[in-house]
Amino acid sequence: MDSESVYNLIPPAEVKAPKQALYVSKHSKTPPGAKPKRQAATFGKTNNAANPGTFLKKNGGRGTATTAAAGALPADLSGTRHRTERKPGVPSKDERPVMGLVSSKNYITANAVDNILAVPRRPQDTAPNYLEKPDFGQVPQYLGRVKAQIDEEYKMIQSLQEAPDQTSQQLKMLSEEDRLRMLDGLKANWERINKQYQTLSFSVDTASKKRRKEEYEAMLEQIEKDIKKTSEGLHFCCR
Repeated sequence: MDSESVYNLIPPAEVKAPKQALYVSKHSKTPPGAKPKRQAATFGKTNNAANPGTFLKKNGGRGTATTAAAGALPADLSGTRHRTERKPGVPSKDERPVMGLVSSKNYITANAVDNILAVPRRPQDTAPNYLEKPDFGQVPQYLGRVKAQIDEEYKMIQSLQEAPDQTSQQLKMLSEEDRLRMLDGLKANWERINKQYQTLSFSVDTASKKRRKEEYEAMLEQIEKDIKKTSEGLHFCCR
């Protein structure tokens, strides 16, 4: 640790390092094959600022003071969007309007006379006159179509009634022995399918198991309906 000294209160002189020379490459700044940069391509040309003293002044544009005072426009401005003659000017503050004009016409009496002498308007009849229609008094066409359709239905029903009952001739009543034999066969089928249904797994975790279970249930339900029909009433079968 340095010992305290009065000389330490004086700041040492700043020594600047010598600055090295700027490096400049010996190669060209533009790469080979590149297009040369255009001068003033973005910000415009230099030394072309507008002079603020040369602004547009009165009567300094197109035309002269005489033509503007006369109210006519130059030939190049006359067209569809410009008028050849200007409108009359606004009255000045010194011009006084014409006052004291009084009319002797009685507007109340004139209005009453006009209404009395006016011809009343006839109400326009906008309702259609059905008596003047070309098909007045004639039968509508849709009634003819409906009547023909009803006649066809009656003819079809009559032909069905007159035709011989062929279905009754082709059927015969089932005997009691055949009925019991059919009933035993249905019960045997129910026992066989029910046994296969009981062997299925309890968990239905796949699509195939679910489909097989639904098929067995539908078959058992249909066989139960057939057993119930066979156990009751008379039965007929085709020959």
